[in-house]
Amino acid sequence: MKFVRWVSVALLLTATTSTTGQAQEDLKKQIVSLAAPYIDSGTLIGVSIGVIKDGDVLEIHLGSTGDPKASEPDSNTIYEIGSVSKVFTGILLGDAIARGDVERDQLAQELLPENVTMPSGKKRSVTLIDLSTHRSGLPRLPDNMTNPNGEEPYRDYDSKLAYEFLNRFKLKREPQALQEYSNFGVGLLGHLLCRKAGLSYEELLADRITGPLGMRDTFVTVPESAKPRFAVPHTVDGVKTSTWDFADMPGAGGIRSTTNDMLTFSKACLRSSDTPTGQAMETAWKEYYSGGLTEIRMGLGWHFGIDRSTHWHNGQTGGFHTMFLVDRKTQKALTVMSNTGSRDVDRLAMDIDKLLQGKTVEPRTFPIYLEVPVEKMERFVGKYELAPKLIFTVSVVDRKLMVGLTGQATHQVFAESDLKWRYKVVEASLTFYLAAQGNATSVELFQNGVRQKAKRVEE
Repeated sequence: MKFVRWVSVALLLTATTSTTGQAQEDLKKQIVSLAAPYIDSGTLIGVSIGVIKDGDVLEIHLGSTGDPKASEPDSNTIYEIGSVSKVFTGILLGDAIARGDVERDQLAQELLPENVTMPSGKKRSVTLIDLSTHRSGLPRLPDNMTNPNGEEPYRDYDSKLAYEFLNRFKLKREPQALQEYSNFGVGLLGHLLCRKAGLSYEELLADRITGPLGMRDTFVTVPESAKPRFAVPHTVDGVKTSTWDFADMPGAGGIRSTTNDMLTFSKACLRSSDTPTGQAMETAWKEYYSGGLTEIRMGLGWHFGIDRSTHWHNGQTGGFHTMFLVDRKTQKALTVMSNTGSRDVDRLAMDIDKLLQGKTVEPRTFPIYLEVPVEKMERFVGKYELAPKLIFTVSVVDRKLMVGLTGQATHQVFAESDLKWRYKVVEASLTFYLAAQGNATSVELFQNGVRQKAKRVEE
C-alpha cells in the first residue's frame, strides 16, 4: 500500500476572492498528486516545493528530513543546492562588472597570482565570462583531485591545487570554440572574484547578494545554531550519505539554502531593481552566449530555456538535488529541493512547470519492489567475476542488498522477484542463479540490451 509519509502545505498568501482561493487549492492538490508518488515509492526521501504564480506564493513539503528528531521538512529546512550555486557566482561576476571592479572582457590571467599561468589558446585567452558560460576549454574536473568519486570530492581541493593544475594544463581547443560544462571553471571564477574583492566566498556572497536580499539561511558553512534544520542527505538509492564540504573554492556547488530563501531570491529575480544587487542581477540576467543546436544559451551562470525567457539551473551533490527556474515573461518561479541525490527531481520539476503552464500532467508511476527476507539475500553474498579484474561484490548491509563493481561505487539493488534485482542509479538489472544447495553460483547483468554473466569466485 502506498502512503505519503508526511505532508504539509502552506498557502502563504490569502486569496482575495473565493474563486482565487479555489484555484490555489486546486493547484495545491495537483502538485501534491504529482509529488506524492516520488515519496510513496521511496524515490525521494523528502522534497520541498516553492511556487510563485500570478503573484501568489505556494509551498508544499512532503516526506522526511531523515532526522528522527525533526522528521518533517518545512520552509526553513536547509538543503544543498549544488550547481544552482553557479547562478550566484554568475551574479557575483555581474556585480563586479556593474561596479566597474572588472571589465566585461577581463582576462582571467589578470586576477591570478603572478606565479600562476592560465592556459591560453593560440588566438585568445580565457575571460571571466568564458568561465561563467563554460566556454573556457577547462575540463569538468581537474585531474589532480584526490577523491573525485568519493563521498566528499571537493572537501580537500583548494586553490593551491587549482594553481598547480593550471600551471601544467594545456587547452585542447580555443576558448569559446565549444561549450563544455566545467565545475572547475566556475569554481575558479568564484575564487578569482574573491581575490579581487579581498573577501572569502562566504563573505562576498553575504555582502553582495544574500545580505541585501534578506536571505538569512543561504550560506556555504551552516552555523551550529542552524544545523538541526539541515536535512540528512541520501544517495539515489535512499542510503544516508555525507554532506559536501568545499575548501576555498565553493562557487560551483557549495551553497546551502531553504525554500523560504529561494522564494525570496525568486521574487528578486522576477523584478528589476536599481539597487547594487539588482544591477548585478540584471547584468547576469542578459544573454552572453547563444551556441549551436546542441549547446545551451546562457547568461552569467544562468541557462536559458527553449523559450529564451525561462532562466534555470539545477544542481546535485551526493545526497541532495535542486531544480530552480524563473520566467519574468509569465511571472512564474519554481524551486524543487530534495535531500535525495536523484535526477528524478528534475522530472518532477518539469512536470510541475507544465502544470503551471496550464497543461494536463498525469502523476508518474513507479515500479513496486518486493520485501525479501535477509536470509534469502544472504544466498547472494560473495564475489563474481564479470571480466578479468572486474568483480561484482555483493553484500547485505542494514537489510539491504548492496552491489559494488571494481572501481565503482556500491549501490543498493531492489527486488523485482526473489532472484531478479534492479538498480535505481542506472538502467540495469541483476539476475542470480542458484545451486542445488541454495547459494548463488553466478549473476547475470542486463544493461543496454546486453546480457553478461559473472561466475562466483569467492564466498
